[in-house]
Amino acid sequence: MFRAEGAVVLAGEPTAAELLAVLERTGAAQVAVLPNSAELAQVAARAAEQAERSGQDVVVVPTASPVQGLAALAVHDPSRRPGDDVVAMAEAAAATRRGEVLVAQREAMTWVGRCQPGDVLGLVDGEVVLIEPGPAEGPGLLAAACQLVDRMVGVGGELVTVLLGHGAGAELGEGLAAHLRHSHPEVEITVYGGGQPDSALLIGVE
Repeated sequence: MFRAEGAVVLAGEPTAAELLAVLERTGAAQVAVLPNSAELAQVAARAAEQAERSGQDVVVVPTASPVQGLAALAVHDPSRRPGDDVVAMAEAAAATRRGEVLVAQREAMTWVGRCQPGDVLGLVDGEVVLIEPGPAEGPGLLAAACQLVDRMVGVGGELVTVLLGHGAGAELGEGLAAHLRHSHPEVEITVYGGGQPDSALLIGVE
């Protein structure tokens, strides 16, 4: 999806040196970087600082998830002044709340109690807000996804974007879309195949 919009995509978790090399290869005087991860934001900032020493104007747009990156990219307009464009992208990202559904890999204490391996976790802005008892192969994934979307949409939102993770079947997205159309018919939902390895679902609410 990002490549289709003309973005240069780095897979995995690049180092600052790898990102700097990509920035230099673009040959562009001005570049906006979408880290799409809270962890990669610092890496991107270091690479941007080094690139600026060489005269390249690099701005890191604060996107902590691919769903925020998609929101930022959706408002990108090359015909705008670069500064104005970056502001618009940052505002779009900030206006997108991010959720995540994943399967617990180990026992851990969370803000809402202890989870066991195989439990399904629902996160909002990086914090666990619900635990659906496993196994994940059962109805747990869809149940957690429905609860999480209801919770996120309940505080406002008109558009829901869902990215299916690697191994997540299309029926998961279809089930979530059907639930949302019933519970919040005024909200638009779009489901894409994201292919992310660690999360069954990434959810953005705007």
